[in-house]
Amino acid sequence: MPFCQFSSESVISNATSVDNIFINEFLPYANDTCVKVYLYGLYKCNTPNTYDNSLSAFANILGMTEDDVYSAFLYWQDQGLVQILATEPFEVVYNPIKNAITNTKKYNKEKYADFNMQLEAALKGRNISLNEYYQYYEFMEVHHMEPAALILIIEYCTRAKGVKVGYNYILTIARNWAYDGITSYEKVDEKLRELEQNSSEIGEIFATLGIKRVATIDEKEFLNKWKKEFEFSFNTILGVCKNCKKKKLKINNFEKLDSLLGRYYEMKLSSLKEIENYEKEKEGLYKISRKVCKELGLYYDNIEPVSSNYTQKWVLMGFGEEVLYSIANYCFKTSVRNLDGMDNVINKFYKLGIITADALNQYFENILLADNQIKEILDALGIVRNVNKFDRDFYKTWTEEWQMPSALINEATFLSKDKFNPMQHLNKLLSLWHNNNVKTIEESKKYVLDNASYQPKQKVTNNQKNREYSKNELGALFDNLEEVEL
Repeated sequence: MPFCQFSSESVISNATSVDNIFINEFLPYANDTCVKVYLYGLYKCNTPNTYDNSLSAFANILGMTEDDVYSAFLYWQDQGLVQILATEPFEVVYNPIKNAITNTKKYNKEKYADFNMQLEAALKGRNISLNEYYQYYEFMEVHHMEPAALILIIEYCTRAKGVKVGYNYILTIARNWAYDGITSYEKVDEKLRELEQNSSEIGEIFATLGIKRVATIDEKEFLNKWKKEFEFSFNTILGVCKNCKKKKLKINNFEKLDSLLGRYYEMKLSSLKEIENYEKEKEGLYKISRKVCKELGLYYDNIEPVSSNYTQKWVLMGFGEEVLYSIANYCFKTSVRNLDGMDNVINKFYKLGIITADALNQYFENILLADNQIKEILDALGIVRNVNKFDRDFYKTWTEEWQMPSALINEATFLSKDKFNPMQHLNKLLSLWHNNNVKTIEESKKYVLDNASYQPKQKVTNNQKNREYSKNELGALFDNLEEVEL
């Protein structure tokens, strides 16, 4: 503990000194989050040993996420005002602001003389700080952008947002374009011409949505995205805007419109007709989604994600309303009680070509028929329980893969019923017959005679005499059906 120190009350009542260089050279160009983090951190430098001087406390007090605070300090580190010493735990040191200015990399003034003149002309009417000059120089050095190309971007930004536009905004645009390889005067000019071609179309979108202002570069980029990446025609985009206005949806910015068009794109709805049909059918999809969720034992306040992520896809695959209810009911009774699980079941049915109600009913009837036959085998073996997944797998192997006739399965069942583990014996015996190409009753009897270990015991226990099973014990399909491997 220090020999002398301020009390906490004294620290709170004192002032935190902010250097005028920060106010003049850095504050105007930083966003609100970065400024708040820097100033609060400067204040906390007066009480470095307090319990709340931590990344989590910063985030909590300033109403931000820890990532926001971390990103803000990364920004100030790039500006030279702080240095991040460690990330676990997070540790930051504030540098003297004068050092951030004097330590700035020196650039050849003659190299950027023409750039400086054009920059002053483009930003005529506002002060350009020394730090702003250096930020442009460093950007051009790092990203190899031609000075004339950057001037074009600066001029375009001033036309869109006025001469007071911050250099961070300008450099964000320039950096995004540089990542796409747009660094020469010719490529920037081509990009700007492309954006300008969208101006009249954006004017129509603005008029439809009731937006009264000049379009930003970001909004023009959005339109490019919708047309090139999403491959929507302009008529489709404008039609969506008009439909939103008719429905009185509050789509008053391009972020919301991008989210809506993005959903249509994910659902593979590419034309205006497809989108309008989807919107008309959406209430029907909502109804199906709610009933499917009810069958699965689920409830959602907002059913839209269920409809767009699941029901819409199932309907496009060709599954009708009643079929989906039947599958949902089947899933619930076979312990598949979530949407992802039902989606897996539907995909398996789809691969089998089981889409219609008739096909689904036939499939279930086949399962029930097989289950009844399996149950007769279990009864004959003296095994008292419901049919399970393993029984179905065994039966499928015997009948489909090994092509064993039912008469031969019955014969093997008879020979296995008095064994210690009858199902194990039955599997082993059928496997041996399969491997030895036994296909008839006569061949099976000869095999048994040649292999004395498979002679059946004649003694039958009292519990197995005259055993009868009720219909309730056999059970209905959904009552006794465990999950079937489709």
